[in-house]
Amino acid sequence: MKLVDALDVEAKWCILPPWIRACFLLRAAGHDPTFPALARRYVLLAHHCHDRIQTHLSIPSYSLRLPSRPRYFSCVLEAPASPPPRRRVVLLHGWLMTHKDWKQTAWKLHREHGYSVLLVDFIGHGHSPLLDTIDDHGPGILVHQVRDALVRAKWTDAKITIAAPSLGSAIALRYAQLFPAHVYAMFSVCILRDYLCRDKIVMLCGAGMPATRWYAITPTMRRTGGAFFHLLDLVADRYLPSLPHVLENVPWIKAPLSLVWMMRFTPEHQVESGAALHKVLDRCVSTVIWSHLDVLHPLELEHFRDKPPQVIMLPYTDHVILCSLIDFLQLHRDRRLWGDDDDKTNEGKAKVHPVTGSIHADDNGIQLKAC
Repeated sequence: MKLVDALDVEAKWCILPPWIRACFLLRAAGHDPTFPALARRYVLLAHHCHDRIQTHLSIPSYSLRLPSRPRYFSCVLEAPASPPPRRRVVLLHGWLMTHKDWKQTAWKLHREHGYSVLLVDFIGHGHSPLLDTIDDHGPGILVHQVRDALVRAKWTDAKITIAAPSLGSAIALRYAQLFPAHVYAMFSVCILRDYLCRDKIVMLCGAGMPATRWYAITPTMRRTGGAFFHLLDLVADRYLPSLPHVLENVPWIKAPLSLVWMMRFTPEHQVESGAALHKVLDRCVSTVIWSHLDVLHPLELEHFRDKPPQVIMLPYTDHVILCSLIDFLQLHRDRRLWGDDDDKTNEGKAKVHPVTGSIHADDNGIQLKAC
């Protein structure tokens, strides 16, 4: 089974709570006569896909500190452990961007407000290398990469704020859908207040929602990307059987094609629509920051059942300009954007001394100390 297909199966399997998965697996492996044969095959297939994903994106034990597979770049600006920060910040980037587009904001959040900040280069972007095949570069692999980075930073039990433009917003929404145990509050609390969420998502011209405006070009981009790769398949079948080998092994051809392959998933990028989308938008999204004119991912507030707590429109900008100038918006100044409204732990100026904090740049082996 191809990695991209295994990701889809494993995503549905991970939605189930661990104890339910364990019960299903025990019944399937123990040949329970009351367990239907078709259900048994589905459970074993899902477990096989789960093992395959863990082989490619390993979640290591901290005693062994195994390298992740595939390799990718992540950087943690860690605040002092005492007092612990009320909330940690994850900054994701968009398509054709890198973690460097957030570098000034990340540094100011860390130095001036005392937040711990995690930066990630998506696979195929920045310092993160490409995968073996072009069709492995889908949104699913990026979701599991973010999950792996959070586990390695030991942040799975901490409050986090995810800020992301464009593609990064779709990855954040999909992460909230696939791993609700890492995102939502405790189950008993959610019954009392359905909208209560442990984590926050700040969307900046974000993808992940259907684009229904007449001027949106992302549906056309998706069809164009699909037609382009369909044409390559026809050429390879009829005229050049060696074409796939060339495309997969010439780096300066493979890199742009892997980015074009991502266009086939725009604008939703595998985020479930309908009730599942409304649920995660209402629970997690605390702020939306959008450009005045966005023909790629226009702001459609009808996808929200309740209006987001904070909506910011930037005049005289479009999608590309906003993503290019994201580090110059001085977003670090708004404390409500990143932390809790009642966060009184780190009020005022920075309380992080340049020596007490630490920087860990994880290309799965590199450790840098703060200077």
